Amino acid sequence: MTVPLTAYLVVAALLFAIGVYTVVAQRSAIMVLMGVEVLLNAIGLNAIAFWRFTAPDDYSAQILAILVVTVGAVEMAIGLALVLLLYRQRRTVEVDAYADLNG
Repeated sequence: MTVPLTAYLVVAALLFAIGVYTVVAQRSAIMVLMGVEVLLNAIGLNAIAFWRFTAPDDYSAQILAILVVTVGAVEMAIGLALVLLLYRQRRTVEVDAYADLNG
């Protein structure tokens, strides 16, 4: 029994919607970063699903998925470092407090 392509696409669409909602609705900078990570995972799932059902002999989608996971890890590391630096300056991780970073 194989899982149809539409099932993968529905899960990826749900992940993408959850990620967009998290990025838009959350006030914490860490939660915004986690939302971006969920968005990247949805993109990776789409790439692997289309690869599996269109060209399983070509491994370019797997390389793209590894690249997406790597970019997500780098984004999370740099993002958390920036959040820590901003927290030291402002004593909050709320996104609204960073609207005026000039002073």
